[in-house]
Amino acid sequence: ITVWTMLAPPSSGAGSSITATSFTAGWMSSSGATNYLLDVATDNGFTDILAGYSDVVVGTARSYPVAGLSAGTRYYFRVRAQGLGGTSGYSAAFTVVTIPPAPAALPATNVLATSIYANWSASTGAASYLLDVSTNSGFTSYVSGYQNLSVGNVQTRLVSGLTAGRTYYYRVRARNSSGLASTNSE
Repeated sequence: ITVWTMLAPPSSGAGSSITATSFTAGWMSSSGATNYLLDVATDNGFTDILAGYSDVVVGTARSYPVAGLSAGTRYYFRVRAQGLGGTSGYSAAFTVVTIPPAPAALPATNVLATSIYANWSASTGAASYLLDVSTNSGFTSYVSGYQNLSVGNVQTRLVSGLTAGRTYYYRVRARNSSGLASTNSE
């Protein structure tokens, strides 16, 4: 008599190749698996599974591209293994946060001889923002201390130490909780 033991669920999953609208779900193999089933949801209880991402038959691959997502949004995925021993239970829920959309640069305020307040719009899913300040619109050089300056989760920042009568440019990027940044503001 041949007896097959129950498969263990896959473990150690992570998202990779994360963009604003996609990521690749990946996981470790489960011994004896001949197929994997993937779920993707917007909640860790998997009550809001995305259309087209419920029990996706992946085959023996240990990764799968997930597309058509919203920027700056937290997603969860889980996997089950299938084989001669049946179908395993679910893996732990793995979390991925897509890259936020670029914020919009807004006009500077409180413009004085040697300082300004740089302003920008909020970006969905942003955990913090990165600020660049330059004396040229191509951003080929930066004002000292104002290149990739992490300013926290705010929409305004004092920029000081400027030279009176000079033109300055600023741009901002939104960064998610994983540290991935959007494209530059316009």
